[in-house]
Amino acid sequence: MTDVKLDYDLFIIGGGINGCGIARDASGRGLNVGLAEMNDLASATSSASTKLFHGGLRYLEYFEVNLVRKALIEREMLLRAMPHISWPMRFVLPYHKDMRFEGSTPTSKILNVVMPWMKGRRPAWLIRLGLFLYDNLGGRKILPSTSTLDLRTAPEGEGIEDRFEKAFEYSDCWVEDARLVVLNARDAENRGATIMVRTKVISTIRHEDHWVVQLRDQDTDEETTIRAKMLVNAAGPWVGDIIQQKVRLNS
Repeated sequence: MTDVKLDYDLFIIGGGINGCGIARDASGRGLNVGLAEMNDLASATSSASTKLFHGGLRYLEYFEVNLVRKALIEREMLLRAMPHISWPMRFVLPYHKDMRFEGSTPTSKILNVVMPWMKGRRPAWLIRLGLFLYDNLGGRKILPSTSTLDLRTAPEGEGIEDRFEKAFEYSDCWVEDARLVVLNARDAENRGATIMVRTKVISTIRHEDHWVVQLRDQDTDEETTIRAKMLVNAAGPWVGDIIQQKVRLNS
């Protein structure tokens, strides 16, 4: 039995971090929001991540400075807003004089021009410069700064080849990813959003100025139909399936 149940300003397909984050943000802006997740919240990619909440250190080699700055600012905000599910983590980056660039990057190309005698090797000062930027681009207040370690005497050097005489220790953080998703969903619900788990999208049809979405409860097989002004595809690995089989429109 199919009946028209609810109307939304925005309806979201997918209950991962993107879907729940969008639901939280949109409901906080006063929109009437609905979200359907065919399994449980954070049941796919969002609970199978590295758990790292990092600023994208490697992007500095590609001069993506603004991207890294924004990511570091977000990292700082997360640490302040959710200290119960996010923690500082220190990383040790060993260094030896023959360490080379893994591939061709804008930084390696410039270095090959101005310091051709390096022959593709990565100088220690360049790594330290990158870590200095990583420490300071995002207005870091919580995490400790980068330090240099003597691996010949430091306990971190135990078990490492002798050619690694020093290392750089820097900060990032890790987060309980699934709990982050659930907290976003709960906050979205507190702001008025409707969060439906074990609810599969069967079909979507564009009708005049809105979407008609057919849903199926995975536990009871009961089907309902909702109408929404806007539709967001945040289905993670199933994004393509939603576009090709449910929406049947170019994204």
